[in-house]
Amino acid sequence: MTSFLQPTGRQPRGAVKVYSVDANGNRDSGALITGWVEFELENNSFYSADTFRCKFAGALLPSDRNAIWFSNQQDMFVELFIGFPSNPLLYSAADLESWIYGQVDAIEIDPVTNTIEVTGRDLTRVFIDTKTTQKWPNQTSSQIAAQLARAHGLSSAITATTTQVGKYYEIDHVNVADERSEWDLLNYLADLENFKVWVRGQTLYFQPAPDPTATMPYQIVWQPVSTTSGPKANFESIKLTRALTVSRGIQVKIRSWNKKFAKGYVVSYPSNVRTIKVGSSSVGAGGQIYSKTIPNLTQEQAIQRAKSWYDQLVAHEMKIEGLTMPGDNNLDITSIIQFGGTGTAFDQQYFPDSISRSMNFDGGYEMTISAKNHAPDSTVIV
Repeated sequence: MTSFLQPTGRQPRGAVKVYSVDANGNRDSGALITGWVEFELENNSFYSADTFRCKFAGALLPSDRNAIWFSNQQDMFVELFIGFPSNPLLYSAADLESWIYGQVDAIEIDPVTNTIEVTGRDLTRVFIDTKTTQKWPNQTSSQIAAQLARAHGLSSAITATTTQVGKYYEIDHVNVADERSEWDLLNYLADLENFKVWVRGQTLYFQPAPDPTATMPYQIVWQPVSTTSGPKANFESIKLTRALTVSRGIQVKIRSWNKKFAKGYVVSYPSNVRTIKVGSSSVGAGGQIYSKTIPNLTQEQAIQRAKSWYDQLVAHEMKIEGLTMPGDNNLDITSIIQFGGTGTAFDQQYFPDSISRSMNFDGGYEMTISAKNHAPDSTVIV
């Protein structure tokens, strides 16, 4: 029996904590603040910063955190909490889940409506906003990640790696030598290690991607109209899209000249677009070809890069967009979504791209999700 057939009452609660920063750059321990009327946050896939927006009613703010106080802030941090406390009339932040901790980018005060709005990003921003040309030739990827986390005052949850970055530098000189943001560097190294890198709260994670199969997939269910009842669902709205450019077949080509071995390679994945099957039909020669040049790869490395790029491209074939539903803390960006009930090819598993959560006193707790995956009937034969 699916959960939407057994509705239950919900009493979600939210909380906002504000951290101020003194003239010496010291951050205080934070204080829960009343007066917020709505907030929203977006947890993105691993490559992007999470974002937040919070609105306060000026008349409801405490006297020591009023509009004058907000207008004088030169730096501040915000933490947003959502949860389902056992006692919805008496709870603290410890009874809720922290969904984002971030630095405020802008404060907007509207004297006409007497409201204050703050917007910002999570601590991924400290790596995005910092450029580097450092190469760390004698350190491993995990050592670099730990060093960057310490430099920004973050704790870290890092799985140790063994290959020194100098080895990658020999392979990919241009990419490692160019000036880039620290976040680009961390993602580059994570990709080479087949890792993921992300920030949650005040912790940098650099480790193998979370195993979503370790828990049951999050169920999104549609029940069509029947002779005895109308349609039912545990969501409010959804749009399903299939990119036929991908369905018709794509091929990735990697070109590389290896200076050390004085040898060039052109590798393709799949080896032939006509080997892609969609259901029982051959795609033919009309598949789209993507190509790029990466210097100093071996043939095996070029094949691995091509496969990785191909996997990223085909992941966009089947999409869920505009999935709006009651907010639920059990769904996170690392979850797998299982969609079913339509009887179509869209009934399959998806990986979340973004999850937007909103809390307000009118609409309660809602979330909007986008997710993607390739079609289960698209198979590569190599």
